[in-house]
Parts: sequence; structure tokens; C-alpha cells
Amino acid sequence: MTRTALSLTSAGLLALGLSGCPSAPPATTQAWVMPAATAATDDPAPLPQRFSLISWNVHKQLGEPGWQREFAEMQQAYTPDLLTLQEANVHPEDAPEMAPYHYAFGANLQQSGGGQSGVMSLTSTPILSARLKLTTPAEPITHTPKATLLTQVALGDKQSLMLVNIHGINFVTNSDYRQQLDRLEAQIANHQGPVIFAGDFNTWSSQRQTLLSALARRQGLSKVAFSDQDREEIKQFLGQPLDHILYSCQLTPVPGSSQVLSEFTSSDHTPLMVEFEYSPSCG
Repeated sequence: MTRTALSLTSAGLLALGLSGCPSAPPATTQAWVMPAATAATDDPAPLPQRFSLISWNVHKQLGEPGWQREFAEMQQAYTPDLLTLQEANVHPEDAPEMAPYHYAFGANLQQSGGGQSGVMSLTSTPILSARLKLTTPAEPITHTPKATLLTQVALGDKQSLMLVNIHGINFVTNSDYRQQLDRLEAQIANHQGPVIFAGDFNTWSSQRQTLLSALARRQGLSKVAFSDQDREEIKQFLGQPLDHILYSCQLTPVPGSSQVLSEFTSSDHTPLMVEFEYSPSCG
């Protein structure tokens, strides 16, 4: 990372305001799963062959009335089957229901008052497994890691979809960033079935974009394409988009389904949406 980049990122970090006085992650580094309140107890339905995904960095707005109103509007307008949220803030002793979804949550930092912030993956079908991966390198100043959640849900042919929900480590060297990607790539490579890799990758430099593109090539992942107009709405830093959705060859984006939902403004990021068609074999 150049001296110029370091000074720019330091300024950006200070601009974040360090809200909520974040500290080291909670004592537990395990993901926890919350079933939907209306979950059936017998033979739950798998994910449908055609399903939709929304990925969104919610900027610690989960408990705010404005975000909750937008979440309800999003469900009504788009009925996503899967959601990957970054910077989701919860209180473990008063966990939100997030109806009608099942969800998994993994924390990367502790907030004042007992709250936690991390990554949350929501699914319309029960979660088979959830694993939390924290980075070994930590963010400067806050000294906190970043989190990725690896969640599996059932498909109709007894396969499972692995949903990799990443919040990329931010103000560190390219080597530290690559270390996070390398650990996740090993998990992706070992999964026998379709994969979605989505979230806030913090790809704010061409070098970071190159590292992500190289991982995608090695693992046969494609990046969801958005229209020129939509790309302008994706959160950027230093002229580079931060949020992406990548997918494996068993999944095909439904033509015309990818969009940036710019009508939702409660966060400093805009949600990304796409609909996929699943096939057991690569097309």
C-alpha cells in the first residue's frame, strides 16, 4: 500500500467516527443460528429452484425505526429468499426475530451496552450449518477483525448451497487482505455444490479488485453484472465499488433481475439484488 493510500485510508477511518466505541470481538467466536418463529418442525422445504438474493451493508442500523421500515418495505416489494447483511448490530440477550426468516449471525466486535456488530445471513429455508471466520489481521485504531459467515441451506436435489457473506478487512496491507481471501477460497474450493460469495468486499483499490478477480477465476466464480446506471449507485470509495455478488457455475442470473435498490437510503450502502436459477450441473 502506498503512503498516499495509507494517508487517504487513515482519513477515511477517522471519518467513520468510530461510532459505538467498538472493542475486541466477544468472547465467543462461534456463529449462532436463530430459526424463524414460524419454522415447521417436520421436513422443511428446500430453497426453490429460482430464488432471489439481496446483499446489503446496513451500517449498524438494524435496530433503527427507519431501517426496520425499509426492511418491511423490501420484503413486501421483493420477497428475497436470501439476504447477506454486513455491519448488522444485535443484542444477544434480545435477539431480533427478523421474521419471516431464519438467520445466522457472527460478531466481529463488541459495542458499548452489550451489543454486538457483525455479519448476518437470512434465509427463507432452515439453515443446515453456519461457521464464522474472523480475520487474523485487525483494523488499525479499533484493533478489531473483520468477519465472514459461511452458511449452508438445502436445495431440492439434496445438494446444499453455501452462502459466503463477507465483510472485507479494510485499512490494512494488500497482503493482509489477500490472507482473508485465501482462507475463504479454501472453504469455497472444498464445498461440493453451488456457492454464492457476496457482501462488502472493501475493494477500494485496483490491487484489491485484482485479488478478488483472481480468486474468482481460480474457483470458477462469475460476478453479477449491473447496468451502467446501477453501477453508479453502488457504494464506492476511492473510485472503486465495494459491494459485489459472485456465484458458481450451477447458478444462472435471471435476465434483467440484477438491480441496485437505490430507493432504500437508511444505510450509506445501497442494496444489491439478483435472482438466480439453479441447475445441478454447470451450464
